[in-house]
Amino acid sequence: MNTEYKIGSRTFVLDEKKAEAAQAAKAVINGRETMTFNLLPLKYVWAYELYRKMKANHWEPEDIPMQKDIEIWRSDTALSDVDRWIIRMAIGYFSAAEGIVGDNIIHVVREVVTASEIKLVLGRHAHEENIHADSLLYMISSLGINPHECEAMFEDI
Repeated sequence: MNTEYKIGSRTFVLDEKKAEAAQAAKAVINGRETMTFNLLPLKYVWAYELYRKMKANHWEPEDIPMQKDIEIWRSDTALSDVDRWIIRMAIGYFSAAEGIVGDNIIHVVREVVTASEIKLVLGRHAHEENIHADSLLYMISSLGINPHECEAMFEDI
């Protein structure tokens, strides 16, 4: 027997017995792993809703206007040497941090989670960390900063 399953305005037809078995086997950790990454039926609706919100909040580094920042950076009087040091140090720190967080999500947390809808959230979170790393590249190129200098400053601490 088939049953209808709704997510928002979308309707899916599922085999009722298979859907019940799939839902019963789902768990955040130590649930049933499948090669098909089948989301339906959703057991953790909150996770799927969070994923959709995360997706709707998408942005790209190029969406951020940098012209005023570039003018300030290029000015001989707007920033002190200490200000410039802090900016370079912050870029070095966040470059390292984004990589650590993204790798942890993918290689530690996501590896033990078995619920597909939560894996969606974790995958999206890792994607956001990639956008943050890309935004650092955007800042570095916009300001004309040497990324190796930032990295070396951070590593020296």
